[in-house]
Amino acid sequence: MRVGARCPAKVNLHLEVLGRRSDGYHELRTIFAAVGAWDELSFESAPAGVLELAVEPPGAVPTGEDNLVVKAARTLAEHLGVTPSARMTLRKGIPVAGGLGGGSSDAAAALAGLARLWGAREAPDELEPLAAGLGADVPFFLLGGVAWGVGRGSEVTPLPVVPPWWLVRVPGPEAILTAEVYRA
Repeated sequence: MRVGARCPAKVNLHLEVLGRRSDGYHELRTIFAAVGAWDELSFESAPAGVLELAVEPPGAVPTGEDNLVVKAARTLAEHLGVTPSARMTLRKGIPVAGGLGGGSSDAAAALAGLARLWGAREAPDELEPLAAGLGADVPFFLLGGVAWGVGRGSEVTPLPVVPPWWLVRVPGPEAILTAEVYRA
């Protein structure tokens, strides 16, 4: 069996950082919007216990246990009580460390795609607690479209779709990890 997913990038149309929380995260109010840049993720059945991730182009992001796709696969397998078994291919189209949520989008797609591959009947709202455990933006990507985010950004409420609009992305001179931005 083979399952595929397109993983959209996002922008924050509004981002209000209200201060640091006791859990180390920041309290946010934000409006997320999915945009027309994406990664692609595909999943194939594999023998029991085989969990592999290939990335195109090679070296774009790590393929080991630190990758959010791998973490999502292991988290979902534990939740479902199954042995994590899949061959996954991630085609990167979203710039890495550009604040566009590529890793979070990939993690959400991994939860939904692997649930289908493994025959689980999990609805997106049932995957939401797993998504929130993987990262603050991950629940938004289960929802997509446009959404209001509060708390760490992981509590999301859908908003009406905005009319078509143009966005120009201008990358900075160097990649900056979101965690580094919040630490600063």
